[in-house]
Amino acid sequence: MRQRMMIMGLTLMVLLVNSWPAGACGDKLLVLGNGVRFQVPTAQFRARILLFVNPNDPASKTFSDTQLQSIITKAGHRLDNARSRDEFATKLKTKEYDLVLADFSDASNLEGLIQTARSQPLLLPWVYQPTKAVKDKAEKQYQLVLKAPAKVSNFLSMVDRTMERKEKLARNASSKQASLLR
Repeated sequence: MRQRMMIMGLTLMVLLVNSWPAGACGDKLLVLGNGVRFQVPTAQFRARILLFVNPNDPASKTFSDTQLQSIITKAGHRLDNARSRDEFATKLKTKEYDLVLADFSDASNLEGLIQTARSQPLLLPWVYQPTKAVKDKAEKQYQLVLKAPAKVSNFLSMVDRTMERKEKLARNASSKQASLLR
């Protein structure tokens, strides 16, 4: 009995002496198995997004949405883009979208087309490095506005908030229809 207690005590002592906290600066992550992959958070509401890139904008020639596509796909959304007004109108008629991303300067010109779409997508305009006046004007005209450049988490959060708003609008519309039928 005494010998067992001594063996257990020595074992416990060896374990306590040999265990010390892992160092800082990511050492803990390396110990866990060659580091940890930091992932894009998955979306609360999955969205089908149509991105409009104005062909008249000088930056549209060099615009590449590969990084945006990757981020949106990892979050659980689907992204499609249109690089002309005709292509935009065709995609709105033939496919269903939840959100339309467009530059604030193009947003008012696209509203008519968006309203005729059968899937009734919401418009989420963005403003690039806005002045306070432009930002205020955009937020007054549209309640939700994406400010660019933005952190990935801010971008995904804004998409989620817009989808939340879309669901709320859909619930309100269906409850109004139900009350009219009574």
